Amino acid sequence: MAEHEQQGHTTPAESSALGTEPLFHEFVTEKYLPFVVEHKRSWKADKRNLERHILPYLGSYRLAEITPDVLKKWTDGLELAGLSYSTCFRLFWLVKYALNCAVRWGVLPSDVTFKASKMPAKPHRLPAILDHSDVLRLLDILKTYRHRAAANAIHLMLLTGGSKSEILYARWEDVNFTHGLLFTDKTFTGRPHYIPLNNEALKLIHSLPRRDEVPWLFFTRNGTRLSSITREWYQIREQLGRPEMRLQDLRHSFANFLVSIGINQRDLRTILGHYKPETLALVRQQAITTAVGKA
Repeated sequence: MAEHEQQGHTTPAESSALGTEPLFHEFVTEKYLPFVVEHKRSWKADKRNLERHILPYLGSYRLAEITPDVLKKWTDGLELAGLSYSTCFRLFWLVKYALNCAVRWGVLPSDVTFKASKMPAKPHRLPAILDHSDVLRLLDILKTYRHRAAANAIHLMLLTGGSKSEILYARWEDVNFTHGLLFTDKTFTGRPHYIPLNNEALKLIHSLPRRDEVPWLFFTRNGTRLSSITREWYQIREQLGRPEMRLQDLRHSFANFLVSIGINQRDLRTILGHYKPETLALVRQQAITTAVGKA
């Protein structure tokens, strides 16, 4: 007799036929999260999103019960609750990725129940660009913002064009004060890169608080790495009067500044590590549109 029969268990196919395949929260807890902890760098974000936005709504469904109608009702509810379309889009595809894992691992017999469900990405939008007056107002806001670690991280992003991951993963050992460089391997391409540090960036880093046994430039009260500044950025951009701005728009604004002072495209890629020509064209187009609108 097979082992599963001896233990009184059923095969995945038999489970589905009986309607006793695992509940989604059981699959996530017992199978999915242990897997992504070992194999996915962004597993903490997966865990946070599952706990906040997914399992409270879909956790009690059996895997085969998660159909296009169920997913549509769930994502519509998220938007009504105030989440942005882009956030709902990421959450939707996280669920589909988890369900596809269940199929690959034989927990769910096939993808027939959820395969037809789609959520298209919104058309690419133009970057938002900070002009000189915006930058000055942002600096004033950052000086007095109560969450100092987040404010300093955003300030360093503005001064260097570094991405959120490049800045939030920065350690003291990565900073070369002599040559004015910040080493990072948290790049879009995965290739290591040195971020040039101007005098203002070096001055900011010198001013940051340090704590024994804490390697991070930006850390929480308990000494762990500061992993998210999204909530703080939402508050800051509202105060700035630019609620449409994303954190990555700080990088686009920095790129626009470099081009405006004569940096060519090749040197721009050297400084930023990765920057597509088509993105640069969008940045320049939006910078011109913004300037005309304020004229």
